[in-house]
Amino acid sequence: MPPRWYVAPVAQDTQAARATPTLRAARLATLTVLTCLATAFSAAPARADLHDDAERLVRLWSLASDVDLAAGAAPRVRRLQPVFMEQNRPTLVRLPPAGAPDTRAASAPPASDASPAPSPASPAHRCATLVFLAPRTADFTVETEILPENDEILEQLLRQVRRGPPEHRSRSVAGAVRIERCDEDRDRLRFAVLQTESARSTVEVILAESVSPPGPLEGVFPERVFGPVAPSGDPGRPTEPGPLTERVQRAMRRGRTEGAARVTLTETVAAIDGTGEVALRLSEGCHRLEIMADIPPILPRRATDIDADVREVAPPGGSPRLIDRDRGEAADALLLACVGESTAVEIPFAGAAGPVRVIVSDASFPVPKGVPVHLGARARAGFAAALMRWNVPAPDAPPVHEATGVSGETMIPLAVEPGRCYFAAVSMARGESRVLRPSIEIEGRVLRDDAVRSDSAGVTFCATTDDRAVARILAVGASTWWALSVWRVR
Repeated sequence: MPPRWYVAPVAQDTQAARATPTLRAARLATLTVLTCLATAFSAAPARADLHDDAERLVRLWSLASDVDLAAGAAPRVRRLQPVFMEQNRPTLVRLPPAGAPDTRAASAPPASDASPAPSPASPAHRCATLVFLAPRTADFTVETEILPENDEILEQLLRQVRRGPPEHRSRSVAGAVRIERCDEDRDRLRFAVLQTESARSTVEVILAESVSPPGPLEGVFPERVFGPVAPSGDPGRPTEPGPLTERVQRAMRRGRTEGAARVTLTETVAAIDGTGEVALRLSEGCHRLEIMADIPPILPRRATDIDADVREVAPPGGSPRLIDRDRGEAADALLLACVGESTAVEIPFAGAAGPVRVIVSDASFPVPKGVPVHLGARARAGFAAALMRWNVPAPDAPPVHEATGVSGETMIPLAVEPGRCYFAAVSMARGESRVLRPSIEIEGRVLRDDAVRSDSAGVTFCATTDDRAVARILAVGASTWWALSVWRVR
């Protein structure tokens, strides 16, 4: 019986086998060149990066629809300055007002010959469509309305009741977010705050002004459309944080190792629903507060996930001011509270697994000697918080530059020494800030920090050849008054 599979003998090219080494090398080089050319030409049409996606969106949305033609106003589509997102750091995007000139296109050459020049602004442009475009794997949110603190608390309660996302916050789908505002809502589209839950990423920002909203993104990016998504699986219960005594001892050792002047403990008992409140009086300085709850011995039991706030005690007739907040996924809450004078605070918490012991560890650090006093206790606290948050060595000398300002954008020239590094900190001294963004322009670079609903922010920069820098402070809020201090960094 013949075999099922037949393998023919391989014919040997005796002429190739007798070829000289020089001829074999020439054939190999020719084959390599042909392979590289074939790879380059076959890969060129498929090379579509984020820049190409943004150009494609601008090109297609610039085509006038029937509604635009009837109104006699072509769509005005333009790319704004790209932004760079980092995990756990909000990124602020300032949007141009309706009808503002395209400063980015005027200061830079067009990115592509195929990209049309933006059409002029028209009163018929009643709608604005904002698109944030990132790689398809990016996962981020866009917040278009920065609410005051009290409104934010109310919205969190409403979200728990409605079981839905906030109306002013949008989550990306396949790396893209689209926001539309028409008529009177268009003028309120002034800022956007981006927060990413994935790794760092670049985001292209495209703004389209038209008579009616343009077509859907799915028609422009069919490759970003996916089918039904399976429900996410249940990862199970969070891991237990361990015995309370061991966690408290670790917190105390950590504070002493990092140079805390003292570490104190305060104990309380949570309510049956896992909530509670601790009242403390904090001395002048920065306090790292860790709120830790015990694990009940009974089974089954709720998972321990402490969320907490630290607030100044409200004065008579006033409202409490938020200092810091923890809404993380860790079992224990970690707060940083810097105060410029002895201050009474309240720490409400939730997330304990029933009526268990709750211990608050307070590791206090003194305010650095170089932080000025004459700008007030609140500014002094904000400077100390910025220095500690950015792990800047404590300055012993006073600042080399100081300035104060109010709401809006302020430009401040700075004299610097080549070969030195500096830290610029901005702190609120009065009022309530919703956005605080310091930026430093030096040697063709722009460095900035975005603080949303925070009292302080900071930027580290170095001068290599220039002896001049420019600081720009953007503050948005109610009755805001801020202070700027710049120190040399050792």
